[in-house]
Amino acid sequence: MKKARMTERFQSAICRLATLVALGVTSVSSYANDDVIPVEKFQPAITVQFAPERPNGWELERPMAAYGMNLFSANVPSYGGKGKLISSWSPQHGKVFDRPTVILVHGGHGVSPANIDMAVWLRKELKANVLILDSYWSRGKSENWLAWTEYGANMRVLDLIAAARFTQSQGADPKKTFVIGGSQGGWTVLRAFSDHNLSGEVKSLLVGGASLYPNCYAKESFWSGLPGGGAANTDIAPPLGDYVAPVHVFTGTADTATPTSQCNVDRALKGAYKGTSFEGATHAWDTPSGGVGRPGVDGKCSRALNIYNRFAVCRNNQYTDTTRNEIVAFVERHTTK
Repeated sequence: MKKARMTERFQSAICRLATLVALGVTSVSSYANDDVIPVEKFQPAITVQFAPERPNGWELERPMAAYGMNLFSANVPSYGGKGKLISSWSPQHGKVFDRPTVILVHGGHGVSPANIDMAVWLRKELKANVLILDSYWSRGKSENWLAWTEYGANMRVLDLIAAARFTQSQGADPKKTFVIGGSQGGWTVLRAFSDHNLSGEVKSLLVGGASLYPNCYAKESFWSGLPGGGAANTDIAPPLGDYVAPVHVFTGTADTATPTSQCNVDRALKGAYKGTSFEGATHAWDTPSGGVGRPGVDGKCSRALNIYNRFAVCRNNQYTDTTRNEIVAFVERHTTK
């Protein structure tokens, strides 16, 4: 009986190894989790090597130039090495290794003024090296408002790893490198630090991250059991949680775009290093309502561009200040001296 059990386990292990190799997992010797990011599936072709002039009608280059940031270019070799992702890489010249590095990952609307505003603030407040990463333009897309596609969390994690490899090649210290993302970018942060087959590389390149108003619809969420929740049973909505590094999650109770009710709260939110919930905050409470790099207009509201969900976006200066103060504390606390 004991011999039969051992044979079954051996056969199971061999089958599992074959599956991982077929999925493109190159390091499997110490991996014992069932959560696998199938690399080849989530590497859509890179077809464009320049940024649009005015994505979604936004003027991005002028404020970037005004605040001394480098403009977007195709400079980050993709995870699989087939083409380059577009980014804005603005290092602290002569101090790249000494300063913290922050990679910013955008939401479903693509790179927006909010990402530029956050970069301006990070460079001023933390004197950080900042990379704003694009995942859509290089693939001929301007947005991913539907979320549950091949352009979702798993693809974005591979892009994040590629960006962290790039910043390291540019002299950044991985022990001082962080990621910040909002909405689908926040989902990317949660997925990146979940326990999966690429966790070892993620931990070797990134210290931790801040996830702002994230998507967290996943296999184990409440939604997966409902009619129409089929996407939650696929790797398009992969598991979240069992984080392998510190993650600080920020949510708003009036957020109708990514409500916390979509989450497995215990795993995706309570399982994080720290969670901050803002009473009455909508999605994107830190939107730059006064313009990039300028004081926000408190209480100013607009509607999202997302044609499937025109959710409210209302600036809240108090919550924005709290978010940013906590990000500073997070980076300082987890930076290796």
